Amino acid sequence: MDCPYCGDEMQAGFVRCRDGVRWSPKKPPVAALAALVPDSVVLGGHGSYAPESTAVAYNCSSCKMVVIPYEG
Repeated sequence: MDCPYCGDEMQAGFVRCRDGVRWSPKKPPVAALAALVPDSVVLGGHGSYAPESTAVAYNCSSCKMVVIPYEG
């Protein structure tokens, strides 16, 4: 995947979290409670406790950006 910011090739990898990988508009008070933040978006792990919750992520070492595509 090419970086949408600088155009360089991005390296594929993963991000992990113990209760499902999430993005939210507000920082949760505790990382493990991200599911309680309104309007949070599940990025991987189906939104429940799973020790192996992962989401595919692409890292650009040139501009230090990570892109995480998700469904839903």
